[in-house]
Amino acid sequence: MKAYRNCVVAAIVNDEGLFLAGERSDKPGVWQLPQGGVEDGESDQDALVRELQEEIGCGEVEVLKVAKNRISYDFPPSLKAPIADKYSGQSQRWFLVRFKPGQQADLSQGDGEFSDLDWKSSAELLENVVDWKKDAYVKGFAELG
Repeated sequence: MKAYRNCVVAAIVNDEGLFLAGERSDKPGVWQLPQGGVEDGESDQDALVRELQEEIGCGEVEVLKVAKNRISYDFPPSLKAPIADKYSGQSQRWFLVRFKPGQQADLSQGDGEFSDLDWKSSAELLENVVDWKKDAYVKGFAELG
């Protein structure tokens, strides 16, 4: 049986209680929170900062809360991607964060994973994330309160 890939999820919240979501470049209309794998020898928090820098061009965040429990999900059998060949799914550590004063996302400094960014409610995110991640999002938001 294949292992689960450890990864981190950034729930970046603003003063209105909305979360920064990215529209996937490879799947127009599909939105998700910034997330990514934890590399060997890297802490979850180091992975969080690195992934935010890579995906949205800004890793300057203040951690407000870290979920106690990891949240796992399986990749669907239909997923044809190198990650699904190697892993059964992902085991996520969720972080509630906010940008440090004067900081903001800058997609021009990102890696191209997202084509657009927008502030969305948790309900909007649940409507627009891929079906097989929905349960993980429900659990992740619950973990963060």
